[in-house]
Amino acid sequence: MNGSIIKYTIGKLLQVLAMLMCVPLLVGLIYREGFIDIRNFILPILLAGILGTLLARLGSNKGHIFTKEAMFITATCWLLFSVIGAIPLYLTASNYPSVVDAFFEMASGFTTCGASVAFDVELLPHSIIFWRSFSHFIGGMGILVFTLAILPKTNKESSTLMQAEVPGPTFGKITPKLSQTARVLYLMYVALTIVTVVFLLFGGMNLFDALIHAMGTAGTGGFSNKAVSVGYYDSRYIEIVLSIAMLAFGMNFNIFYFAIFRSVKDALKSEELWWYLGIVGLSAVLIYLNIRSMYPDEFYSGVESLFTVSSIITTTGFVSVDFGSWPLFSRHILILLMFIGGSAGSTAGGLKVSRVVVMFKSAINQIRKAINPLRVNVSKMDGKRVDDEVEESINRYLIVYALLFVVFMLVVTLDTNNFESAFSAVATTYNNVGPGLIDFGPITSFASMSKLSKLVLSFAMIFGRLELYPMILLFAPRTYKNVRKYQIILLTKKA
Repeated sequence: MNGSIIKYTIGKLLQVLAMLMCVPLLVGLIYREGFIDIRNFILPILLAGILGTLLARLGSNKGHIFTKEAMFITATCWLLFSVIGAIPLYLTASNYPSVVDAFFEMASGFTTCGASVAFDVELLPHSIIFWRSFSHFIGGMGILVFTLAILPKTNKESSTLMQAEVPGPTFGKITPKLSQTARVLYLMYVALTIVTVVFLLFGGMNLFDALIHAMGTAGTGGFSNKAVSVGYYDSRYIEIVLSIAMLAFGMNFNIFYFAIFRSVKDALKSEELWWYLGIVGLSAVLIYLNIRSMYPDEFYSGVESLFTVSSIITTTGFVSVDFGSWPLFSRHILILLMFIGGSAGSTAGGLKVSRVVVMFKSAINQIRKAINPLRVNVSKMDGKRVDDEVEESINRYLIVYALLFVVFMLVVTLDTNNFESAFSAVATTYNNVGPGLIDFGPITSFASMSKLSKLVLSFAMIFGRLELYPMILLFAPRTYKNVRKYQIILLTKKA
């Protein structure tokens, strides 16, 4: 691997982090917070800025960014952002007693998981509350996508970096130039967020609360500034607005591009969109039928089932009611939705609807082939044949995904003897959802877990957000052998 360009790129990304952390610092100044709260942000800003400048100067922007470099940069960047971003939380007097707790919270923030170890979020300063939700907004569309959108120059190989971070089985540019693609994505992202803020203001939220919940919705993260999340407002209007917004951010952003710049007809041709909406509709109806006897109001039951389904399938994790007390049938539907997740090319986590659909069609074809070996079966999406290479890559991804899930599960079982608690804790963090069930349900937090479990689940969040391979590369010993080999070759050439 090209160590020089890796150092340069990571350095530039750390400079971007220093710039981004100035925003919550400004929030602290607006709310006239004390010197200690302001200092808590100044220290990591200086650290990120100085370290970023040193790495950028030690490195070079000359050379090539291949897949390995892109994956290594992406994984390292997300870890560094989570570590440095955790410093203000650790230095804050309440809620985060250890470095592991602060790291868990910020890993959850940037990966848009929304799982929390905070025991009373309302005790936190405004700057910290804003930083938690702002990390959702940054991580939702992607740290590297944001950087590519604001950089004055990007080369043709920058798509390798973007591909390593953007979720989904395939990656494609929506405009000829990559930097233009990144900017178009962010413009749509910001525009939808502003629309969400406006509708929340009409629902009676103040501006700060509306910004917090809009950023959590945009990044499909789910951090709230209220201990009982969206349930605090007890408003069906707010829940309907957030349900629609969550579903919108769980869609492939290409659909919005086609609808705005081409035609709505082109946008509606997406097969993944109809599968996604079908799964949401069917799940909401089934849960409504299962829970309606628990509530006296039919409308209330309907809104809560839609809101919860929207929150879980988009991996946002906002909570309006204690769905952990719902019947087993409804809870198991929610667990399935945690795994399915949103659409490819959205800010949502999970396996992604397109992967699930391809796996489903592939399984059906295998059954047909077993019945009739001479029959030729072809999987299609949007009327086009799915390449065998894509099917194979999805199958490989599922195997690695399942193996890592088992490893994470083994660690978490040290903290609880309840299978559903352990299973949902891994499912909700690995798929970047947020709330789990039973011991780690919607009205509780992950604070009671051991430091080992918190650390492992923090990595599970980053593994899930980056779709496994960048983090696997980062921890593979062979990666560093290749780095040393490259350095030896470079020194030999210079000699």
